[in-house]
Amino acid sequence: MTVSLDFFKQYHSSIIKALGDDAKKVNAKVGSLIADKWLAQEHGDLKDPQVFQQELEDFLLNELEFAKEVKVSIDGNNLDITVKGCAICHGNEILRLEGLQTACPIVQTSKYAVVKGLNKNVLMKGVDKPGVVGECVIRFELQ
Repeated sequence: MTVSLDFFKQYHSSIIKALGDDAKKVNAKVGSLIADKWLAQEHGDLKDPQVFQQELEDFLLNELEFAKEVKVSIDGNNLDITVKGCAICHGNEILRLEGLQTACPIVQTSKYAVVKGLNKNVLMKGVDKPGVVGECVIRFELQ
């Protein structure tokens, strides 16, 4: 079974609208729940940045399957997640066009996973939108 992109974008944008002022808080909680489920699985040493990078990339790409391509890279204190073909972005585009705040659970999932898995504080540096809807680079600084 495949999930319709049109259904998913309508569902995501509708949920965020329905949550109203609580959307930011609920999005953070959703991200932490997703990350907790991943962290409860068996992994190599997640404190090792190379192991963490590969395990997180595999989870985002092959288990969550929210996008066609996901690449996680850690370079020193920088962690970037490059995404192409994301279903969530299409729902956020509906919100953006209506002048509403967007919400991405992948940002929150990744942030929480870094804190708990790598045992590092993390600073959100931003989300670059270099191409078409569905493409982004999520940027973090590891502290």
